[in-house]
Amino acid sequence: MTVLTEPPANDSAAVARTLLAQVDDLTAELVGRIRTGDHAYAESTALTDTELGFVVRDNLVAVLGQLSGSIGRRLQPATVVGRFKAELGVPLAAVLHAYRLAGRLLWERALVTATGKSLDVLPQLGSEMWRIIDDYSGAAADAYGDYLAERVRRDDSERRAMLRKLLDGDADDPTQRDIARALHLPPLGNFIVVHAEVDPNLMEPLFGIEDRLRAEHVESIWISEAGARIGLLSLAATHALDRVLARFRDHATGRIGLSRPFPTAGFASTALREAELAGRCAPPGTATVTAYGSTPIPLVLAHAPSASRELADDILGPVLELPPEERDTLLDTLALWFECGGSNTEVAQRLHYHRNTIHFRLRRIETLTDRRCSDPKAAAELYVALTAARLAGLDPA
Repeated sequence: MTVLTEPPANDSAAVARTLLAQVDDLTAELVGRIRTGDHAYAESTALTDTELGFVVRDNLVAVLGQLSGSIGRRLQPATVVGRFKAELGVPLAAVLHAYRLAGRLLWERALVTATGKSLDVLPQLGSEMWRIIDDYSGAAADAYGDYLAERVRRDDSERRAMLRKLLDGDADDPTQRDIARALHLPPLGNFIVVHAEVDPNLMEPLFGIEDRLRAEHVESIWISEAGARIGLLSLAATHALDRVLARFRDHATGRIGLSRPFPTAGFASTALREAELAGRCAPPGTATVTAYGSTPIPLVLAHAPSASRELADDILGPVLELPPEERDTLLDTLALWFECGGSNTEVAQRLHYHRNTIHFRLRRIETLTDRRCSDPKAAAELYVALTAARLAGLDPA
């Protein structure tokens, strides 16, 4: 849409008209600078010199035409170039850099053109010129983002691929910001990643969770992969995490892990690793929801699964080798003993056995492992080994 504006005052319009008459020379100069600039790699194969020259000239004519007052505000060239370069895969940073190069070139030529005339026009000309360059940069960026957003809405499989790139990416990669914007994620916020384990014998985990979370004012994007369903959640506020945890617990069919909250979507890859580890802080086959850092000892063991399994075998090996019924009885008693703070009496009450039965079972464990429950160091080793055995699936109970 064309909006008529008042011509620039004083002699700045004359300077702009002089530059407009040199537009072909300016186009050739700017194409050269773009080709040799910091982002030359982005333009090197995306556009031919003729194609690049066409979009550069169109934008220069529009900018100088508005400066000279010969045409109104016309952002169409900027929206065209933003969409065009998004289609070609040129990074947005390269597009914006080209506009900065254009501004520098026009300012340099304006200084030369104004020589011999009143230099008082330069501050006004410079202010107006950079305002227009900012307008064009913004229009190009909006068109770039709109194109990416259209593609996301048009093709859900590509949307999932973009999320996968976000989860695989590096927080320092500038294209991560473009992907996050295309996915309609805020530049700053409260994000978490969720990793839900998939059991092929059960229904899809968290079925319909996206709509349920939206009812809680939580936006989410999900992908399904072999063995897991992964989601990136954007929380309106950190206190919304409690409602999210409750919602997941209501619908868990297997192990679900949640990352720590993080401020920008670029950290999604690190958060995914946290969510995976948090899920492995619970025994296999259980319907649990675990937030990263909420269970310190299981988290340490999840970081080193091979070493934790060896630890379980080394300490509890003789117990694990018992017939299943005896093994499970002893390990369940030991687990409950830790849960009850080492009280034989409370364990007996909860299991509805005589206290001496509990004492006998614990002595049996002590004999097999050569570790006494009354020794704090030995008890700690038994606790860690028991946790490792259950996380490794060595204890089916």
